[in-house]
Amino acid sequence: MPVLISYTDSKGKKRQKSPDDYDLELIRIIENEEIPYWFPKDVMREGGETHRNDKYGITHVHQFYTRRNLWVLGAIKERCTTPLEHLMLNSQLINLSKMNRHRPGVSFPYNPLSGTLYIASQVCESNVFTAYINKIKRLEEAISLLKHNTRNVLSIASATHMSLPSDSIDYIFTDPPFGANIMYSELNFLQEAWLKVKTDNKEEAIENDTQGKGIMEYTTLMQKCFAEYYRVLKPGRWMTVEFSNTSAGVWNGIQLALNRAGFVIANVSSLDKKQGSFKAVTTPTAVKQDLVISCYKPSVMFLRTFTIQDGTANTWSFVGEQLEHLPIPMVKESKTTAVVERSPKVLYDRLITYFLMRGLPVPIDAQEFQAGLAERFAQRDGMYFLPEQLVKYEEIKKIAPETYPLGLFVTDEANGIEWLKKRLGEMPQTYQEIQPEWMQALGVGGVRKNDILPELMQLLEENFIEEADGRWRLPNVHDNKDVEALRTKALLREFKVYVEAARKPKGGIRTARVEALRAGFRHCYAEKDFGTIVAVGDKIPQNLLTEDEVLLQLYDIAQNKV
Repeated sequence: MPVLISYTDSKGKKRQKSPDDYDLELIRIIENEEIPYWFPKDVMREGGETHRNDKYGITHVHQFYTRRNLWVLGAIKERCTTPLEHLMLNSQLINLSKMNRHRPGVSFPYNPLSGTLYIASQVCESNVFTAYINKIKRLEEAISLLKHNTRNVLSIASATHMSLPSDSIDYIFTDPPFGANIMYSELNFLQEAWLKVKTDNKEEAIENDTQGKGIMEYTTLMQKCFAEYYRVLKPGRWMTVEFSNTSAGVWNGIQLALNRAGFVIANVSSLDKKQGSFKAVTTPTAVKQDLVISCYKPSVMFLRTFTIQDGTANTWSFVGEQLEHLPIPMVKESKTTAVVERSPKVLYDRLITYFLMRGLPVPIDAQEFQAGLAERFAQRDGMYFLPEQLVKYEEIKKIAPETYPLGLFVTDEANGIEWLKKRLGEMPQTYQEIQPEWMQALGVGGVRKNDILPELMQLLEENFIEEADGRWRLPNVHDNKDVEALRTKALLREFKVYVEAARKPKGGIRTARVEALRAGFRHCYAEKDFGTIVAVGDKIPQNLLTEDEVLLQLYDIAQNKV
């Protein structure tokens, strides 16, 4: 029911009034008259977002508009004959709908909630003529700018089929759809109904229950797009992927798709956009800062030598190529930043990924890798550098001697082991000395659901050496291999339990130790036992599979091999 009218009088002064009998009678007449123009009466397409208003009786396109605005929009649509006129029509279809919220004290005339087809309890019916007069002025200005700059090239096409020659693009910046963040084809349905052109959402790259698309389907669709990006990008050049999603599963899906396509991820950093969206400001779990993934297409020289060298030579060629592309730490707030991608763990993870994505066996284990790193590359503050990079880093350290630590929180077993290595690398410590800080780091980080994190003592016994005085230290070069072998043996024994549970016809695996799953999946991959990887992967909680980069990669490869 109308309760307030805002208007401008003949002298240009803004006024407000309550609807009187004349206003209510005018609305009653409009409601009962037949609209003499075409307007869309389509049933909203299938989807959770498109049917969010069903319980209020709003199930068709025309029901998103008041009768009066629908009448005027129909009259304007009948007069639109050119693409530019239809662009103008399209530009205000959301603002002129019932999704325009009344927000007391807010002077901006249009307030729909972005990313949703939400209709508020207090609706503001905007004046159609005022809306288009203001929009046309801005469109005229935009078009005049385009006419003065002929170097802009705009095209509309699927990212899976671009009409560009291979190796022709210098740089790509992409802000793709992320999982279930936004239901694009559902949100576009109002405009599409007016234009009589509907999206074929069969290959829409989103997660959507109605479309039967989960994280794996989304990852496959994204991989098709990234493969085309890889094709058109010049070797040795960069792509930047902006990422905004709280889901670790989507994060790993994006990384898997990038790796499948051939890209090598060099750096992940945050992008502070200063002013967040509505959801980023008000929702505790929303991402406050977008992440930026920097990845590159390997150079021609590297790709050429990689095909003719043996696995060991390729290992160090890859590390050299990766270090060359990684950023040099810089000064921030009087401290030198740490580049976690330069740590041995991340370098080894990237190496494994690169080999696995090409169906090649990993030529070196973690201990041999670390020993080889120390022999071939310069190490400072837990990071590795090429010689010329080290010179630059040493100059930066003169300005800011203190360095930010590489890691502060414990979120899973692998991260916990790295945390312990850092603490014990500085000085051997007793269990009693380590335990308080361990609990603090664990409390801040938080372990993901369904993941089993062993007790601190178990991690110490499996990964470190206890001296006679009760202090724990890092294994040295001589006993490190033995410690790793014993740890792997214990993890594989635990993995065997999961394999037996997976072979039972009923039931699943409710919780699992992710490090045991990783060790088991890697062992099965080396043995070409892809069926076991798939069998266990199908029975463990999906979040453990999709939120772990290693497990997701090996499971994805195994699925294609079975």
